[in-house]
Amino acid sequence: MEEQKFLVLLVDDDDLFRHYTEFILKKYLDIDVVSIKYPNEALDFLSTKVPDLILLDMGLPEMDGYTFLKKIRGIESLQEVPVIPCTAFASKELFASLLKLNISDYILKPTTDRILIDKVKKVMNISRQNLQKESKDDSKEQ
Repeated sequence: MEEQKFLVLLVDDDDLFRHYTEFILKKYLDIDVVSIKYPNEALDFLSTKVPDLILLDMGLPEMDGYTFLKKIRGIESLQEVPVIPCTAFASKELFASLLKLNISDYILKPTTDRILIDKVKKVMNISRQNLQKESKDDSKEQ
């Protein structure tokens, strides 16, 4: 059985950042990336598929990233999906609010290839460890 690739949902209205991020992640981590510009389109996608990670811009049109994150945390199937907010506007208040919504990390824009890769790899490694643990737990029950 073929192993499914790690899936990242990237929600960002900045075309350049979206294309750059998608390119870097696919090239260096060999993962699948779904890149969406608008939050409402991302919510439509999330109603059909649960990604392994969401990279989320905080300054989105239509609905800011914080509101989007609150919305997805209210959906049972998305409550535990790792989310890494990406923002150029860093404040202690914003990060305190985001931490209450169970973020995995954050990325300050502009960023570097290395930071982007390292933060996504960290989430990938945690996900793999959790899968291995679940697999061991399942085999013990049988």
